[in-house]
Amino acid sequence: MDENQIIQSVLEGDSDQYRLLVERYHVGLIIHCDRLVKDRQAAEDLAQEAFITAYNKLSRFNNMEGRFSTWLYKIATNKAIDYLRTKKHAVPTEPPEELAEQAAPNYQENERNAEIRAAVNALEPPKYQQVVKAYYWDGATYEQIAETMNVPVNTIRTWLRRAKEKLRSELS
Repeated sequence: MDENQIIQSVLEGDSDQYRLLVERYHVGLIIHCDRLVKDRQAAEDLAQEAFITAYNKLSRFNNMEGRFSTWLYKIATNKAIDYLRTKKHAVPTEPPEELAEQAAPNYQENERNAEIRAAVNALEPPKYQQVVKAYYWDGATYEQIAETMNVPVNTIRTWLRRAKEKLRSELS
């Protein structure tokens, strides 16, 4: 179902259809918020708030002015900015030793993430890199990637499958 059809269905009273939009943009929106606030838990909360706000204001969305994803990401960005403003003025309530424990970097996780990023950046042909980054890091759908790259949706599925196979063999 096309995203405009889903939105129309929700506006006509079938609120269960909104789940499809949440599923489509959930991961990408969390990643987007995490990049802005650099706090995964806060990013998840902000993404949830953005979805709720978008749902409550869905009647204001105009697909002639832009895509739903652009509108949703703008809402999330505004939520992140508000969060950072309040955090800037917040007084820490936890003892310093607890803060130090929370701030301790997880070197294994950072090392693994760096290894994955390097493997993705080394994927050949480069179109595999684009597809993996768009799908997993930006949260784009097959359809969006296909439209951007001007290829059929099934080609995107094939490229993504092949890229995952290459990554599995590289990272195992």
